[in-house]
Amino acid sequence: MKRREFLKLCGYGLAATAVPGVLRAADEGAPKRPNIILFMVDDMGWQDTSVPFWYVDGKPVKTRLNTRYRTPNMEAMAQEGVLFTDAYACAICSPTRCSLMSGMNAARHRVTDWTLDVNDSGRLNTQGNGSKSPFWAANGLQPEGTQAEGACLPPWRRDGSGKYYQPTEASEKVAYKMTVPYTNALTFPKVLQAAGYHTIHCGKAHWGSGSFNTVSNTGATTPGADPRNFGFDVNIAGCEIGGPNNYRGDCKYGNNGTGWVHFAVPGLDENAYYDRNVFLTDALTDMTLKALTEHLDRDDGRPFYLYMAHYAIHSPWGYGQAWDAERGPGWSDPGDGLAWNDTERNYAALIEGMDDSLGAIRAFLEEKGIADNTIVIFMADNGGNDGTANSRMTWANAPLRGGKGSCYEGGIREPMMVVWPGVVTGGTVCHEPVHIDDFYPTILEMAGVALPTEDELAVTPSVGSGDSERRQVLDGQSIVPLLKGERATVSADGSPRVFLWHYPNQWGEGGSAPRYYHYYSVVRQGDWKLIYNHNTAGDAGVFELYNLAEDISEKSDLASARPDITERLRQVMAERLRACGAQMPTRTADGATVPWPDAVAWDATARPQAGVTLKGAAGGAQ
Repeated sequence: MKRREFLKLCGYGLAATAVPGVLRAADEGAPKRPNIILFMVDDMGWQDTSVPFWYVDGKPVKTRLNTRYRTPNMEAMAQEGVLFTDAYACAICSPTRCSLMSGMNAARHRVTDWTLDVNDSGRLNTQGNGSKSPFWAANGLQPEGTQAEGACLPPWRRDGSGKYYQPTEASEKVAYKMTVPYTNALTFPKVLQAAGYHTIHCGKAHWGSGSFNTVSNTGATTPGADPRNFGFDVNIAGCEIGGPNNYRGDCKYGNNGTGWVHFAVPGLDENAYYDRNVFLTDALTDMTLKALTEHLDRDDGRPFYLYMAHYAIHSPWGYGQAWDAERGPGWSDPGDGLAWNDTERNYAALIEGMDDSLGAIRAFLEEKGIADNTIVIFMADNGGNDGTANSRMTWANAPLRGGKGSCYEGGIREPMMVVWPGVVTGGTVCHEPVHIDDFYPTILEMAGVALPTEDELAVTPSVGSGDSERRQVLDGQSIVPLLKGERATVSADGSPRVFLWHYPNQWGEGGSAPRYYHYYSVVRQGDWKLIYNHNTAGDAGVFELYNLAEDISEKSDLASARPDITERLRQVMAERLRACGAQMPTRTADGATVPWPDAVAWDATARPQAGVTLKGAAGGAQ
């Protein structure tokens, strides 16, 4: 069934009847607490939209990719809300999503790579390029109070007819034992839930480890595999998986075999989605709107928080797995001089489907008469893929360098917008850098809910000799003052913030291209960005310095030209890493730990000449 036919059948375009008494305040005359929707897209690049996020001299610059992709509902958001040009996440999905939920920087929560199986020693012991990953939290994020050993409900089971259901009975608990590290957190959805919010999760979770076999109802799991344990009243299709096996309903979203499929999407066998070949993005949207309708019909006065975490636009993009029926204007070759093949066509279709979902949800808010009291936040979890990783065109994030997994801007800079009726001014563009760590305190302030106290935040027990007890610390800052126009910077004194990225891991999907340095730390302060490549120059390490205001494509390494800036930022980086208790990789040759950035014997005169243009730097394809 074609997507638009399905949306029409579901009644998304029908006139609505206002729901009386929805979200009434507890006290007469008190302001209503807002509904909040976080619309998170997977693997979406900064340029994968018809909305320009690149501004030069205060004016938007449309790239070829902005012309290639059609996202009219994103365009509407930009007109009605605040567009952020310098919004950041981590370069990999699990670190981003764990920072979102916990408010901790990845260097602190230690989920520095993507997670999947329980006690996945293969992912824990990744090595390459002369280094080996530290004893990182490969079991991912876990709810506050989780011990290394216990019993928990699996997120999904199947009944005798093969239909998915979510276990609730204590008799269905399964034993678990985590033998490699994890990180506990009191999540902000749990705080919202305790404050009276109705909380809905839909789509990709990818926080804690799992590997539950929903075909035979056997296999390992952990509490972190189930979104319900993080404060969600409703869980739609969420578990430990980080991507879909298939977007097609006629392929049962990967559930069409008798064996165990890691990335089969659970819980969507309702309403004959399979028989009607409903596109995964549409099925998730349909179930979400039904869940919202059920909540509104209860008329219990509670506002809602919706985490709409689409699996799109994550791979697969091949025929038979992506949405490859004819649809939309994105199917024809745009003639923009860039690669155009089946992969690109399917990729464009996934972007359009994501945008259609955004439009359907916002239309629902209008139809129910609650749009004026609903905040909508749009964000992506890491940079878009480019040619080295998933057989897409090279420099797919131009003018940014690199892509998913990379320490360059193409791996970490994201499209972000916020619509907050009555609070933000439509059509506003904000150039102040913000980070995924900021979402925790920001969303709680939006909701009028106090931050947890230090004593309420989680403690993680040690697991094994290479781990230690750790405490949750909120590293982000609320950006509400920015949104309200109360000040131009997040910092009350106007000082430029320091942003930290830390990836002491080997990302196997990144290949060997130079723009995919593995094992790195990064800081940005103001316009300056310093990269510490942990193992690319032997014992000396190597630093790269860029001025993003003048060189958004990171073509010219200024480390030797500005040794004063390099020296200052490597001291700042070392201070932040130590404060977070960050882990460093080890060298496979001698087992030595890679030194802190301020302990590297760095000689500016040994670096390339000032302003050298690096081979392979981005910027040619716009």
